[in-house]
Amino acid sequence: MVTFYNQADCVDKALGSIVSQKTTFGVKIIIGDDGSSDGTCDIVRKWIQRYPDSIELHVMDRDNGVNAPGFRASRNRINLINYVDTDYYIFLDGDDYYCYEEKLQKQVDILDSKVNADCIACGHNTGMLYKNGIIRPFTDSELKEGKIDPQGYWKKYHIHTDALLFRKSVISHIDTGLLENGFNDNMITFPALRYGKIYYINEVWAYYVQTDDGIWTGGEEVINLVRQMIFYDLSNRINPRMKNQTICKFGYAWEGLYEIRHCIDTDKLMEYADEARDKGCKNALRWICYPGLGMTGRLGLLIKTWFIKLVTPLFYRL
Repeated sequence: MVTFYNQADCVDKALGSIVSQKTTFGVKIIIGDDGSSDGTCDIVRKWIQRYPDSIELHVMDRDNGVNAPGFRASRNRINLINYVDTDYYIFLDGDDYYCYEEKLQKQVDILDSKVNADCIACGHNTGMLYKNGIIRPFTDSELKEGKIDPQGYWKKYHIHTDALLFRKSVISHIDTGLLENGFNDNMITFPALRYGKIYYINEVWAYYVQTDDGIWTGGEEVINLVRQMIFYDLSNRINPRMKNQTICKFGYAWEGLYEIRHCIDTDKLMEYADEARDKGCKNALRWICYPGLGMTGRLGLLIKTWFIKLVTPLFYRL
């Protein structure tokens, strides 16, 4: 499942890296475009002409009332999972691409193996590719090949979603209503962790192209941190049994919001306030409304932030 938005220059690279995969099975490419205006869809349609049985395109309406980039990207992905009719699925951001022609075959072979029946996904390392040509590993290079249990993964590691091949069975367990605006980054992986381990390969088989206009890299610090706080709250709703691991995953968002608390402008965060209110993300809503909180409310956030800062090292060692 490939997602595009005004990435005409990236289409050929991304799709070419998929159709060049060497496999013993068929590969279906489901493309979601977020209403591009730069000719992205025209290029995609040329690919469909070449591979009419393998590629399909679904275009989102730009006038659907959703404006936040993260929200739109999430809805684009949520829409695409409705069309999955294969045994496995994987996402690819439109400006990224695969760099190893046997990656899908090897991932499927691993998940097909009976000894890995307890794994819900198979991932690999990803190279962060910078404009100057430098490549750095996305996942800690010290993580060795093998199975990662859900608790250990959630508190310590992050495998890029471009690299994670999931079993189709995960889809039925994704709360698409709760995650309609939050199916991004870690939240693509988290619902799957309730149902199995992740098999990891420490080899770079895809490139995560570093740009200055991504949802994270192009976003304001306060928006990025508020989004992570929403993810924190959503994670605790999806799987409250992993609350300690969720603190390890998002503790930095608590500290970050505390550091910039006096710079929070609630008026610029109303779309996120509505999302937090609608999805029951109470901690995120309190931070968004920090300027209007009384002394008791502010003190409560301060105490919880320092508590999280104190216990995070302990939870890491458990």
